[in-house]
Amino acid sequence: MAAASTEQRELDLVDKVDFRIVAVANNEQKLQQLLKVYLPPLLLKLASEHESVQAKVVEACKRIETFIQAPGIVLPVAALLDQYKSATSVILKHFDLVFIQHSIGRLEPEERRALLPKAIRGIGSDSTSSGPSPTVPALFNIILRLLADFKPTLRGSKEDVALRDEMFESPKDAGFLAGWLGKVLLFRSPGREQVHPGLISDDVKFITLGKSGTWNPDEKGLNLTETRIKAAALLSSGAFEDTERFLPAIYAASSTDFRIANIGDDMLKRTSVSLEDQKLVRALFEAHSKLTSPYRARILGLLSRSELATTFTDEILAVFKKNVTIQDGAGEDFSGDGLASASSSGLELAKLRKAQFEFINWAARIGPSKTDFGRVGGPIIDLLKAFIEQQGWPKPASQSLDDLALRSRAYETIGILVKSAPMSDTRYLELAGWLFRSLSEDPFHDVVVNIESALSGLTTVLKHPRLESVYTQLRSILLNYMTLNEEEGDAVRSVRYAATKWANCCFPFSDIYARWIDILAIAGRLSERSEVVEEGRKGLDPWTYHADDDNSRTLPDWHKMVRSFFIENITQDVVGSSAWLHGSGGGGMDVDEKSAFLNFPGDAFFAFPVALDYCRRLLFLSALEDFKTDPGWEQQLEARTRSNVESRETIRKYVGLQEDGSRAIYHLLRAAFEGMVKESVVVAEQCAITFVDVGCFAPESVLGVLALRSGEVRQMITSNNKQIRTLGARAFGMLAAHPSCPDESLDSSTAWLSKTAKTFRTASGQGLNAAEGAFLALAHMWSRKVYYQTMGEDSQGVGLGDIFPNLESVSSSLISTQEAIIDSYTQLWTAGVAVTPEKEDGTDMVAYLTKAFVDPLMVHAKKGNEKAITSLGRLTLAFRQDDVVEFVLTKLYSLYEIKGAEVQFAVGEAIAATVACWEAGVVQLTMDVPAHDGNWRLAKRPKCVESALQKLLTDSKTTKPSLMRASGIWLFCIVQHCSQLEEVHSKLRECQVAFMRLLGAREDLVKETATRGLTLVFQKGDAELQQELQRDIVAAFTSSGPQIKVEDDTELFEAGALPTTDGNSITSYKDIVSLANEVGDQSLIYKFMSLAADAATWSTRSAFGRFGLSNILSETEIDPKLYPKLFRYRFDPNSAVRKSMDDIWKALVKDPGTVLDTHYDAIMEDLLKNILGKEWRVRQACCAAISDLIAGRPFTQYESYYKDIWASALRVLDDVKGTVREAAFRLCVSLNTTLVRQLEDSGTTAAAVAMMNEALPFLMSDKAMENSAEDVKVFSIITVIKIAKSGGKSLNPYVPTLVPHLLGQLSTIEPEAINYHYQRAKEENKEKIDKMRSAMVSQSPLTEAIENCLRNADSEVISKLTPELEETVKSSIGMATKIGCARLLTTLATRHTNDFRPHAARFLQLMEKQALGRNDEVSGNYARAAAYIFRVAPDEAKELYVIRFTNLYLDSEDETRREKVADAILALSKISPDHFTALESQLLPLAFLAKHDTDDYVEKEFEEVWSKHAGSGLTITRYIPEIVSLAQKCLVSAQWALKHAGALAIGSVVAAIVGSSDLTGQVNLGNLKAVWPAYDKALLLKTFTKKEKLLEPFPDFVSKSKAWWTTDAQFADQLKKIAIREAKRNNEDYRPHAFKCLWKFAAARDDLMMLPEISKIVWPYLDLLKEDEDEDAMDIDKPKPGTTKGVDPKSRIAWAAIEAVAKGYNRKKMAETSFGELEEIVLALEQGNAQKGKPDLENPYIAKSEFDIIRRAYWYEGVAEVLETAGKGEAKVGGDELEILKWYFATLDLDKADVGTEDQRVSRVRATAAALKLWKKHGGEGVAGLAGTRELVKAAMEKALREERSLEVQGKWKECLAILG
Repeated sequence: MAAASTEQRELDLVDKVDFRIVAVANNEQKLQQLLKVYLPPLLLKLASEHESVQAKVVEACKRIETFIQAPGIVLPVAALLDQYKSATSVILKHFDLVFIQHSIGRLEPEERRALLPKAIRGIGSDSTSSGPSPTVPALFNIILRLLADFKPTLRGSKEDVALRDEMFESPKDAGFLAGWLGKVLLFRSPGREQVHPGLISDDVKFITLGKSGTWNPDEKGLNLTETRIKAAALLSSGAFEDTERFLPAIYAASSTDFRIANIGDDMLKRTSVSLEDQKLVRALFEAHSKLTSPYRARILGLLSRSELATTFTDEILAVFKKNVTIQDGAGEDFSGDGLASASSSGLELAKLRKAQFEFINWAARIGPSKTDFGRVGGPIIDLLKAFIEQQGWPKPASQSLDDLALRSRAYETIGILVKSAPMSDTRYLELAGWLFRSLSEDPFHDVVVNIESALSGLTTVLKHPRLESVYTQLRSILLNYMTLNEEEGDAVRSVRYAATKWANCCFPFSDIYARWIDILAIAGRLSERSEVVEEGRKGLDPWTYHADDDNSRTLPDWHKMVRSFFIENITQDVVGSSAWLHGSGGGGMDVDEKSAFLNFPGDAFFAFPVALDYCRRLLFLSALEDFKTDPGWEQQLEARTRSNVESRETIRKYVGLQEDGSRAIYHLLRAAFEGMVKESVVVAEQCAITFVDVGCFAPESVLGVLALRSGEVRQMITSNNKQIRTLGARAFGMLAAHPSCPDESLDSSTAWLSKTAKTFRTASGQGLNAAEGAFLALAHMWSRKVYYQTMGEDSQGVGLGDIFPNLESVSSSLISTQEAIIDSYTQLWTAGVAVTPEKEDGTDMVAYLTKAFVDPLMVHAKKGNEKAITSLGRLTLAFRQDDVVEFVLTKLYSLYEIKGAEVQFAVGEAIAATVACWEAGVVQLTMDVPAHDGNWRLAKRPKCVESALQKLLTDSKTTKPSLMRASGIWLFCIVQHCSQLEEVHSKLRECQVAFMRLLGAREDLVKETATRGLTLVFQKGDAELQQELQRDIVAAFTSSGPQIKVEDDTELFEAGALPTTDGNSITSYKDIVSLANEVGDQSLIYKFMSLAADAATWSTRSAFGRFGLSNILSETEIDPKLYPKLFRYRFDPNSAVRKSMDDIWKALVKDPGTVLDTHYDAIMEDLLKNILGKEWRVRQACCAAISDLIAGRPFTQYESYYKDIWASALRVLDDVKGTVREAAFRLCVSLNTTLVRQLEDSGTTAAAVAMMNEALPFLMSDKAMENSAEDVKVFSIITVIKIAKSGGKSLNPYVPTLVPHLLGQLSTIEPEAINYHYQRAKEENKEKIDKMRSAMVSQSPLTEAIENCLRNADSEVISKLTPELEETVKSSIGMATKIGCARLLTTLATRHTNDFRPHAARFLQLMEKQALGRNDEVSGNYARAAAYIFRVAPDEAKELYVIRFTNLYLDSEDETRREKVADAILALSKISPDHFTALESQLLPLAFLAKHDTDDYVEKEFEEVWSKHAGSGLTITRYIPEIVSLAQKCLVSAQWALKHAGALAIGSVVAAIVGSSDLTGQVNLGNLKAVWPAYDKALLLKTFTKKEKLLEPFPDFVSKSKAWWTTDAQFADQLKKIAIREAKRNNEDYRPHAFKCLWKFAAARDDLMMLPEISKIVWPYLDLLKEDEDEDAMDIDKPKPGTTKGVDPKSRIAWAAIEAVAKGYNRKKMAETSFGELEEIVLALEQGNAQKGKPDLENPYIAKSEFDIIRRAYWYEGVAEVLETAGKGEAKVGGDELEILKWYFATLDLDKADVGTEDQRVSRVRATAAALKLWKKHGGEGVAGLAGTRELVKAAMEKALREERSLEVQGKWKECLAILG
């Protein structure tokens, strides 16, 4: 029973509620009230446990749905929503949502906004185990509807931050809502698109509720576009965290609607989401797989910033397959996503491809270091190749910029991927061939750059070592492209550079075929590009090749190289085809495949000598195992093989010991022989050099094979090229004199050469060249026969005297001929062949030789001819008599005066050859054949050796510079070439002393010779000698200076070093003494000697380290005191000293790091002590040394010296010596860089802080930033700027001091030229300069430094800074500093708001004064700064600021002060509009008042303020009391400008009041009364510019105040007085406005008859016929026809007067007696033309010609208005009264057709029509007196109609005629 009773009670309750609802169903108001109370409880019964109750409620709900269709019924949505949130019954929730949906759109926007958080809260928890609750879609739909009224708050505001707590119960709500809002952004309108990328069918059903009309606005559905915008706006608010809205932000940013895209972009820019989150990255990849191209492009852009994304290798491959192969259009990847369809635009596809390649590029660069990226590298490369081939390969089919850009990126990506993609060698080679073909045939340069990059990347994986099979295939590819002819086939460019580079990168240096490619690159083609040649040279250079490679430096096998180059067919062996041989073109030569030129066809022929030369060098390098291939090794190798006896012997032994050496040497010599007998000079010369250089080391058997072909060399002997002749002679001598050569051939050659040589006296040109070559060939052949011992000793010189002339007889011949004969004699004499042509028997040998040879040779020797000097030394090898030897030596010694130092070496070698004969190395070097012993090998001359050595040691001590220089060089030659002789070895100690003495010479060559000599002595001496030498060198190095022994002719200075006025110069000691005696100052001697000693000291030190001298010191035990001095000398300004000291340092200090650490303090103290020394070179060296000493060292090591270093560096920065300043600057830069780098790398470490603590206080001192030296100051400032940029938080303690310093420097660094021009500029130009100076401050690095200082500032720093800043603001003088202060205050107020807030009030008060500064730019900047400070200042300070500036305006004495106030208020309105609005009750009245200022600038500024914050007349009415108050203050001011501004403001207020009444239809009489006192006072002012604006609202004021003046007679009288008073004002410009105001006043006052008074006032100005009575008045021209309206002032006044009379009638009376008023008007206007008191109706006064312009411009329109008004009257008039119309007709010029413009003629027709209508209305037809007038008017109108041109006017005339009948 209990249960049934409960059920029944519930049913009864439902019935009662249902009955009550039904009862009021027809009354909307009662129904709404009832439902508001009972609907939620009724619905709650749906949760009943009784089905009958639920059914009853459902039935009732359906009835209610029919009752609530009326639009006025609004259900209790809030209560229903609350009930929904608390309900658990699904059916209850359903019906709650049904009724909520019904009324959600009928609520007010504020109500809907309040419901949004309530609807959202808990939505994330409203779900079942299988997903969201069934009612959630409907609730989400309601949320979307509520979003339409959502208003985003200011980002970052308190409201925005609180939005999350207001909307969500838990993060689940935010996540749920963000996810579905993101899906809404993906949703497409079902009407247009059936596919929704990224959404499944359940998602679409959720969003659409399963209904087609959910998103159809025509069916009251949602607007998809607007909903998406609101959804994006909500997502961007503070309600969501970045992680929750990240994916939706991507969807928004990818939208085609720019409004949504902008919001999305902003969210992504501001996001703090880490892209290194694995879950997020996976989600991005999943989204990419589902979405369309715009979204995918955006996602790829984000993935390109994630390193973690590069580890998702499978996903990367899937992404690439999906995007790169889009154009295939196949597969499920492209179904339905719009990419392969026509809807996908080409632009989207291009963007996607670009993003794809960016991502793959990123993945390829980052992936290999993160994961096993190689797994996907290969497949991606294949896809990239396929993509390129789809575009067309190797030439692209499309040439669009986008396609080419993608193609380039594809090649670039291949190059990156290939480095980490493990592939088989076969695939690598296939890819290489593919890329080479692409490079060769792709026509676009932009693409080619990336192909080359890809090829370069591929070389890194194909570097050696590899399998030989790989090398074979690779060689084939490279050789193929090295020999490819670009003029044939599809190739468009040469790929020889790439092929050469590959050969150098991929093959070991020992690979012969790679070197062959390099040779082809160098000379394989004519006019080859320089980069190809350079790369080829690089490949052949072992040092360059291995510069970055520490692997084994195995040289190529020169044996195999010779065989491959000159015997085998390289191309056939490597490429497998020799087709290229015959298709390479060029102008080379045809070859026989069996010749040495087999591999050199066509242009490759010119590579033949290059290949030969390279084989020669490899032979020498292989033989000289101890030779190091350092930079310049080629020159060193040449010198060593040609001038070093031991090296030559080593090579000769190496060649003899090689098993196949003879065979290889033969093939090399044969190839060289083949080349040198060719006609090409370039080829022949280099081949000949190779032949003679290699042939001199060849075994006798090898030369014997080629000796049979010696006859072929004849063409070289007779060549016109001197070098070829010389080389040919040498080759001929080596071959023709060989024992294997038949005697017949030798005799034939001798006969031919003899015959040719004898023609030298008569021959010329080519014949003379042949003769010279014959002499050389004959001498070489004969001398080599001696060496070969193929002739008897008795017959060695037989017959030669008949061929060779003596030198005396050829002294008149050409120099070339003489030199050829001298060379010939040198060869013969060296072999001991004594040729004595023309010698008579019994002649003294010395006398004969002197005349025949010695004297001619001495002539050439004194001219510096080294060949003659050499020949003179070799003469004694043939003529061995003692007296001859002594005589020759004497001649050689006499050559010391020759200045050329190089020539002296030739003399020294000649002396060595003379005294040591064949035991001298210089003689042994001439041997170039395998010689046999004989008497030609003359041994040394011991006595001559000893005497020569003693003489040289003695002469080296002389003070005569030339003899000392020559003796030193000769001594070196003796030691160099004869050191093995006992006589020389015993004198090594004396030689050492001599060389030590020569170290002080000024000539570098002499010093180098001395150092070389010391090195030789050291190497040849015993241990004791070596120790003594070491002690001498150290003593010379550490001594303060050398002891100079002088004689009168001792040369102390070089010529020209100390010039005198007479053109000479001081050089010797004698010159110094003479100069001192001449000037009477003996101290000059000591000063010059000190200078000479100093020069000698540095000259001596410069010699250290040359050619191994440092090696001697390296074995010496070093005193620690030497290290500081030696370290400093390493940085000496003298390059020679610097280089020498550096060599010594390297030799002495094996472990520089340890030495420097150990002696660091001593070195640093020595440098700091000497950096301020007297000698400039010491100061300069110390700067460079300190810079090097602190570089890269921990700060703790030099912390104690840091401040001293800075002080010294900056002090020397102002040195008198320019080079010292430069060195100091570099030191300062080093200090700067070290400090900044330390701060950048670890700004908060102890070292960085310590460095700053030491440096910054000093830099801010008067020794740095405040220094008077400009260079010091500028550098200090630059350093501080860099510190500020990198200092970080460590800078905070210095900010309060540093910032004011920087502010002050803003003015000091300003260029002085600006101030100069500023003082001389005109006022308008000064303003431009000020703006430029202001811009310079804003762009100044100092300003940036100030901002950097504050970047990490906290409240404590700001608190300490503000007092200093305040003082700077008060005391600063420079404009730049003031502007900097203003900008700094702006920064503090905007970026450090909370920290600066406590100080804002003080600074705002300070700005009150600063904003009034004299300089406009400064005051403007301070005004803007004040506006920013205004944002954070307390309310009291703001109000005081506003009051202060208001008072400043009212109390101003000139316009300048008011302009400053205008700047301040305008800045406030622009920069802080919200705060301006808060105080607008004070600011807007001031702005309104000031916008009427008489100063244009002030008016413009305040007009902008007013327009921005008010802008309408209604705003004025809100602030009438405040404006009136301000205006009254102005009206009582002593300043006329303020009076006028106040008056104009009052006028505008009045206009606004009466204007607002026009809008509302009602007038606020209280406002009129409030403004009247001020208005009355304003009108009382004398006339001034713009006072007419006060009159404009006066008639309306009178009209609107009728209720007032009808009850206040005094007020009414006052109004009349004002109107009349203003009309009587005596101001020509003001009078027309006053007359207009007068008639308007008469129109407003229908209680007054003003026309008589008006007529009286204005009549004096109507008489244009009367001359001006005022003689002083300005003449006014008579009105001229055609002038425009109002041009003539007098006419303008006259018209104003006429208008005042015509319109000054009483409106009330006009309606009652219209013709009476018309007559009054006529009488008033005819005062000067009336006859007997009656007007002349047919000849009106104003119809006179003087009034023509007035009538046309004004009267026609005015009379029409008057007559039309008269026509509205209802009173009937008699015929007599109608006669007055004649007057009006007479004023309309009806007798004239052309009366002005078309508009003026229209006005005339209008007036005529009004007159006719008036006439007809009052029965004009029956008036007899008017009959004539009618006909006249009609005739005039017809005439006007005929003559009228305008159709419009014609139509008007026709209407008039119709009225007339």
